[in-house]
Amino acid sequence: MKRILILLLAFFMALALCSCSVSEVFEDMFNNGPDTTEQPTISDKRSYYEIKPDEQTFSEGYEPVVSTHSYDELATEGEKEMYLRLLDVCYDISPEQDEGTGRYAMPQVKLEGYTLTEAQVRTAVKALSDDRPEIFWLTGTIGYFSDDSTTIIQAYASYSAEEVDERVNAVRSIAGEFYTSVPDGLSEYDREMMVHDFLIERAAYDEDVDTVDFDSNDPDINTAYGALVEQKAVCEGYARAFQMLMNGLGVECVGVMGAAQEQYHIWNAVQLGEEWYYTDVTWDDREESYARYIYFNINEETLLIDHTMSPMASDMTDDEINGVCGDFNASVMNIFVPSCTDSSQGYYCSRSPRLTDYDGADVKSGLLYSAENEEEYFVFYVDESLDFNEAVTLLFAESPQYFFSYIKEVNDYLPDYSIDSSNISYYTLERARIAAVELNYY
Repeated sequence: MKRILILLLAFFMALALCSCSVSEVFEDMFNNGPDTTEQPTISDKRSYYEIKPDEQTFSEGYEPVVSTHSYDELATEGEKEMYLRLLDVCYDISPEQDEGTGRYAMPQVKLEGYTLTEAQVRTAVKALSDDRPEIFWLTGTIGYFSDDSTTIIQAYASYSAEEVDERVNAVRSIAGEFYTSVPDGLSEYDREMMVHDFLIERAAYDEDVDTVDFDSNDPDINTAYGALVEQKAVCEGYARAFQMLMNGLGVECVGVMGAAQEQYHIWNAVQLGEEWYYTDVTWDDREESYARYIYFNINEETLLIDHTMSPMASDMTDDEINGVCGDFNASVMNIFVPSCTDSSQGYYCSRSPRLTDYDGADVKSGLLYSAENEEEYFVFYVDESLDFNEAVTLLFAESPQYFFSYIKEVNDYLPDYSIDSSNISYYTLERARIAAVELNYY
């Protein structure tokens, strides 16, 4: 089962703990002593290294976009300010590992004039993670202090400054090679196709993932780094890498949280022109080449046949966001999900030969092309004007078995070999309205 590994937001409620000993999340939090009437002060005595990665190489033909969709959906100015301030400190990392958390601290963020709740902190962190897949080292471990006039946040990186620098440059190197291979002048659809196929060829799904003990797994499999550099990922790694590469080619793309086959799952939504479509690269990464585009640019109706979507943050209570109750929490909620109602840019719908009647002119033309190139599979789309199951029956199973007459006509145009009509296997998928025929030649 292809699934996501959940990185739970683990907040240390520093004010409630009233102790500096717990992970030293905030040093000297109560250094004024219990008898003083002054507000407690929070100091940050750490030193930080600024990460200065190599400049990213992009394709000259396309202007990269920076996703702000989840940021735009944040409900309050305090959440937005926290998001921006966290973004600002993400490239400054302590060289020393925090003994309590096992993480590497980033500079504290102090928000004067804002009192954020735990749920708002969780939501802002989730929004930043959603919008910025290239910042793959930001953990869900967040130190949090809030009073009537101030909120202070302590964020952490998964790796040391040196490791982050190395990993960022490794990701940028792979991405840069890909970007420069993309020809100028491609449509958004064709750019998406290149990213989709590149990821499927480059990354492999981690079949050894432990779906019970999440902490035992390599965290890299959830990141763009895992998919692009280590070439091993689970669905979150695929989705983050896909979003990053799409944005780099100037195409709006976001991740969408949900579930499939009773497991948490993440896929993408892509904007082509004015319309949005769902694409699930993880579920398209399969051995059968004829089925590699089943989840490419599908609409919500088709998606929900075997996926479910997590609730929107705006529809959840604070307790649900904080994980106190309910089946979902901040780590698996959605902040922005576009409406995907169109199906015209689905791969098979838009690119495959189409059966509109049993004369089959378009199907015969496509079959001839496949045979001339000695392709292993021929895939065609059954038009919505035909009943899918009836069409499959009349094409392959019952008289007049139209598809075999198509083979006979095509064979007349093949000079040196023929399609073996006595050795035909076919596969159908009603949800995608496709039939795939395995071709053998003699």
